[in-house]
Amino acid sequence: MTYGDDSTSVGNYGCDTMTLEPSDVFQKFQFGRGRNNKGDFGSGVDGMLGLGQGQLSTVSQTASKFNKVFSYCLPEEDSIGSLLFGEKATSQSSSLKFTSLVNGPGTLQESGYYFVNLSDISVGNERLNIPSSVFASPGTIIDSGTVITRLPQRAYSALKAAFKKAMAKYPLSNGRRKKGDILDTCYNLSGRKDVLLPEIVLHFGGGADVRLNGTNIVWGSDESRLCLAFAGNSKSTMNPELTIIGNRQQLSLTVLYDIQGGRIGFRSNGCSP
Repeated sequence: MTYGDDSTSVGNYGCDTMTLEPSDVFQKFQFGRGRNNKGDFGSGVDGMLGLGQGQLSTVSQTASKFNKVFSYCLPEEDSIGSLLFGEKATSQSSSLKFTSLVNGPGTLQESGYYFVNLSDISVGNERLNIPSSVFASPGTIIDSGTVITRLPQRAYSALKAAFKKAMAKYPLSNGRRKKGDILDTCYNLSGRKDVLLPEIVLHFGGGADVRLNGTNIVWGSDESRLCLAFAGNSKSTMNPELTIIGNRQQLSLTVLYDIQGGRIGFRSNGCSP
């Protein structure tokens, strides 16, 4: 398997009975066992739950009961998240802002990705006014399996410039980038208690604005090197013009997928019920 951020998993393929709850049992559930995993999986990853639209995904293999509806909230550290299927997920829909699922180009659409219309990005109170054509082809996907959001270079350059402007009073990090590190806008915030990160807003079609702050925006285990948690696609990327909204930007968001209804919903109030 090859994923949208070029991570790969090679292994064995089989089937077994999958039980989610005593009342939710699925016979002959098909799955892969990855033995050689590369990319952004990280050493602490136990596995990948396939939530795409492909025939072999968990969503498709449980469609007879859950009608291809599910939601999740990915928690921040020391918090509790959620993964809900079917009616339990639908019960949250009244408090969410929805954007329509759209069709992507043939080969990518066939891969089971969830395409949405990302129209622009804001940093602080500044709308970047990125031309819609930048996000139009091949489009934007929501991918819980990709860690860092990837942007076409034109969009990333505008985001990076606006973020650096908003962070001008903070010192850049002098730490050297490790081999393979895709994050290039980093700050030394050691000992600072007054750090104010600018809010970043992702503007989706239908008026679904997703507001990001804190851990949605920066990445790093050391305050001497906290980085903007977005990256620009390189020419070597599988599809350098594809926008991928990764899971770092989805932390503490409730994200509901209503595939048959043709929509995805967002709520930014944390992982509370």
